[in-house]
Amino acid sequence: MTAVRARSRPVMRLSGALLVLAGCARAPEGVHEFVVEDPAAWWFTGDYVQMVAPVHMPSPEAGRDQVEVWLHAGAIDLEAGADGVERLRFRGVTTADRIEWNGEGDARRIVDVRGTHLDAHDRCTHHVLRPLDEGPGARLVGMQWPCDDPAAQAWVDARMRERLAELPPFVRMPAERRGRALDAFVQRNDCDGCHREARPDATIVGALGPVDRGTDASGFFAPASVLRDEQPIEAYGAFDRNADDPAITVRCDRGAAERYEPRAGVTRWRCPDRQVPIGRVAWAVAAQDDPARRDQICAARRYLIDALGTAGQASFAAALEPCT
Repeated sequence: MTAVRARSRPVMRLSGALLVLAGCARAPEGVHEFVVEDPAAWWFTGDYVQMVAPVHMPSPEAGRDQVEVWLHAGAIDLEAGADGVERLRFRGVTTADRIEWNGEGDARRIVDVRGTHLDAHDRCTHHVLRPLDEGPGARLVGMQWPCDDPAAQAWVDARMRERLAELPPFVRMPAERRGRALDAFVQRNDCDGCHREARPDATIVGALGPVDRGTDASGFFAPASVLRDEQPIEAYGAFDRNADDPAITVRCDRGAAERYEPRAGVTRWRCPDRQVPIGRVAWAVAAQDDPARRDQICAARRYLIDALGTAGQASFAAALEPCT
């Protein structure tokens, strides 16, 4: 696979009455508004590759994976953390975006984007985007701010909250429900609190935050997940699609994993004493049951391994064995 062309992420300033945010407070340094005019051209026909992991991430819908991570990477190194574990470290121009969808077919549309961008000097910014309307292909608007800057984070949270209150679906909600939904948006916007660098897997559900998977040396979850045949099954999200995937087996470190229904129509895995369930892909089953998804996993693995140096490629050579 040829290396992708590095490209800088454009910051698109907005003008006119389209996104006039309430209040006149001046934005902190490094905070910008921007827009993605054509989401299909931005992610799905360019240099980005979808990071499909063998173990499913939680989904807002039971019938399909409606959360995707798309990555544009520069070079990747391996970096040993304080625990001695070598993890991926992204260098150069890199963007990782978590994209949440709603609906299916021609009506499928993006409802939320959250991501992190590293520039050529390893400077880090976060960004959040929401659609201006509820049509497929709607323009996405949002803000970008420096990582590890609490003042910038607070400013963005407040301004995005004000703007989202005027957009669907929030604008249609009764006041009390709208307030709860906006609170949840702000809580999910805490990128720095969740994406701590070189964090290990949690062994107890929720002990390290809502996500139980560990991060790589750049603080990303998805790329490392792509390269693992076995990883924690998450407890957050509306549905766990691993519960109905015949290619996923589940174990606990102590005791037996069991399926249960926290509410009608929803099945999850759990372990005794709030241990984190561990899912593992059975490659032979995956190849037979869902070969298209198996091919997506392999494409993501090849993309990451091709971007690694020689030493890193040797370390992850076994990850490509199921793909040959």
